[in-house]
Amino acid sequence: MDALKHSRWVPVAAVALYVAIPVLCSIYYAVFPGGEFSLRAYSVITEDASLAAAATRTLTITVLTVITLVVTLVPALVAVHLWAPKLRPILEILCTLPLVVPPIAIAAGVMALLGMAARQGRGSVPNAISQFLQNPDLPLILVGTYVVLCLPFTFRSIDAGLRTIPLKAMVEGSAILGSSTFGTIFRVVIPNIRGSMLFSVFFAVALCFGEYSLAATLSQQTIPVWLDDVSSNNFRASVAIAVLLNMTTWGLLLVATLSAGRFAPAGRAARAEKKLQKKTTQKALAS
Repeated sequence: MDALKHSRWVPVAAVALYVAIPVLCSIYYAVFPGGEFSLRAYSVITEDASLAAAATRTLTITVLTVITLVVTLVPALVAVHLWAPKLRPILEILCTLPLVVPPIAIAAGVMALLGMAARQGRGSVPNAISQFLQNPDLPLILVGTYVVLCLPFTFRSIDAGLRTIPLKAMVEGSAILGSSTFGTIFRVVIPNIRGSMLFSVFFAVALCFGEYSLAATLSQQTIPVWLDDVSSNNFRASVAIAVLLNMTTWGLLLVATLSAGRFAPAGRAARAEKKLQKKTTQKALAS
């Protein structure tokens, strides 16, 4: 019986080793060149100006992606839950479609559309739109494609969060107190689904900082593309920055996972019940 109990941890240990060994080897390669500890590989952070430009561009794309997801998807889901529940399956299908379309196929389709617009000739409206979307300083085309890639996971997370709260009662109560619909969404609904929102935000950040195929196909210099470019000249530096990004991504996902449990309604209710029990016990002892 004990052997069966301990055997449950074998798959967990196997997965942990599968994930940890490559990362540990990468860390050793990055900070122990020639067997001696050195952080020389990380000097590229201050010495290479192109890294700062790529990081700024990636961070800007990430912020715009998160804002676009929150501003569009949250009101849409609230409206569907309140006034058009029969449309929810249709919205779910549309939001989960990117799961069955490879990112490289999305990139090919986007490139075809941009090429078609560019062939309309200089000075035409389609050509101007194509150039505007591909502006190297602010490639809005990547914001749109990253929003599409994040839709399935963001939809699932926010939809699950809305199902755990009395949404209709909240909206009606807020309307009675004189709040507008958007005021209710951003002041009442979003604070009550903070766990789901944080998970969606952190997932979007992880995707934007780790996605390579779309950015490379669209010729946009984000951090993953910069890593690929610099690896031919300074492979150790590219490994060091990649390890740093992996640690940051794992940290964000860990925080998202913990936050989802902490801010869930069940978690808040349990903590409130514990506080009430503690106060009751203290009053009983005092009397």
